[in-house]
Amino acid sequence: MKSIQQIWRRIRVAAAVLLVAAPAAAQPAAPVAVDAVRRESVTRMHRITGEIAPRRRSIVATEEEGLVLRVPFDAGHRVKAGDVLAELDADVLQLTLQEEQAELARAQAAVEERRARVEWAQRDLRSLEDLAGQGAAKAKEVEDKRSELLVAQALLRESHESARLAGVRTSLIERRLRGKRIRAPFDGVVVVKHAEVGQWVPVGGAISEIVELDAVDAVLDVPEWLVGELKVGMTLEILAAALDDAVVGTLRTIVPLGDARARTYPVKVSIENPDGRFKPGMAVKGWVPSKEFDEALTIPRDAVLIAPTGPYVYAVRDQAVFPVNIEIRSSAGLDRFVVEGPLTPGTMVVIEGNEKLYPTAKVSIVRDASKETASRDGAKP
Repeated sequence: MKSIQQIWRRIRVAAAVLLVAAPAAAQPAAPVAVDAVRRESVTRMHRITGEIAPRRRSIVATEEEGLVLRVPFDAGHRVKAGDVLAELDADVLQLTLQEEQAELARAQAAVEERRARVEWAQRDLRSLEDLAGQGAAKAKEVEDKRSELLVAQALLRESHESARLAGVRTSLIERRLRGKRIRAPFDGVVVVKHAEVGQWVPVGGAISEIVELDAVDAVLDVPEWLVGELKVGMTLEILAAALDDAVVGTLRTIVPLGDARARTYPVKVSIENPDGRFKPGMAVKGWVPSKEFDEALTIPRDAVLIAPTGPYVYAVRDQAVFPVNIEIRSSAGLDRFVVEGPLTPGTMVVIEGNEKLYPTAKVSIVRDASKETASRDGAKP
């Protein structure tokens, strides 16, 4: 005799089966677009591992020593170029600046005074020279006045130099005051906060570490036998495992200094990253082309769905769909993947409308992309 628990278990299983089967029977055929599995000659792609690295990275330090009064940004905060990362106490420098400004004003006043003395001496000399021409002044008096003028002119030059030096000292203090506010050198994200309020930082002390994330590099360690096939400016496909997402990047530079033991060279592929999805340190894989070609099975990228068990596609058979697990081997251009799995050339796989399908769902094909491709290539579909 079955227990009550066994009876209820059978009832729940039967109800679950009915709930799953009922929608399948009631649902009309779903409109989908399909494309064909192909066997074609493709460039052999090699999967190279690497990691995401920031385009720019800076440990921002202070030019001045002092007590930290304010640190407005914490680790993880975005900053713009010019934002104040920290502010140091500047009271002593402010007083020094006032002192230098007063000295500059005094020096400028001395310049005006001595300029007036020079003009006075020039007038007196002209008057004596006129009198001497008329025989009403002695030559010694003229020479004495000329000497007075030379002395006045020398004192004026001295005052100009004193004023210039006072101006330099004032500018230096103003420059040091600007150094009391440590600013971000570029747009980025604070990744390490080195200073806190109340801390004394010396000259050259670290304040924050900033990385640029709007554009990052995927740094791939490419073997020496493959690096010769790469050219700056070519596009490469990059996949971040943590994101299950592939992007196309531009090869920015090939570092000529390689690893002597591994015989690999760092290759930097630039990736636009406005939303910050790619983070420094993330493991990535890049598909790098070689000179070799393979006959391989390819499918449209839009056909691929991701499940906890891995990637799969919906294959169409008898106006119904069936999931087929696949293994993605590499890319085959920007719109297809090279795959392995129980698929045969000519099998139709769903490329539009597959997100809402389920196994054995009925479908209605509203567009066949394989016929469009054949028409573009000038062949019979």
